[in-house]
Amino acid sequence: MGLAASQARFLSLTARKSDLEFNAQQVNQDRMRLARETETLFEEYLKLKVPSPYPIDATHPDANNNGLADLYESDQLAYEAEVSRINALTEGYHSQDRVLEINLKNLETQQKEVQTEIDSVKKVIDKNIEMTFKTFA
Repeated sequence: MGLAASQARFLSLTARKSDLEFNAQQVNQDRMRLARETETLFEEYLKLKVPSPYPIDATHPDANNNGLADLYESDQLAYEAEVSRINALTEGYHSQDRVLEINLKNLETQQKEVQTEIDSVKKVIDKNIEMTFKTFA
């Protein structure tokens, strides 16, 4: 490979490496966003009021005045629904994070491959320069 071709290949690889680094930064930003959203969910979880049983006479007529509704059971159902919602969202965030982690590892592998090729092209360029100076010296 000639000096000009080697230089062009070197510039192409450098651009590819920069692109990979940028993509890795975007993946890391996405992972940070997921971490913040997960933190928000945990804060919501900590703010939840765990229902406790009411005194035995703590019942009230339901909305239709057809009978009595147990406050504890309705509070318990609401609490469990909220916990289930938070757990589902958390699991979704964890799944997204695992996908992003795999993408990040792939990008890091590609960066190492490109860096190895850059080092190889640098050696070719150095040899071309050395041969040129030996020829004309």
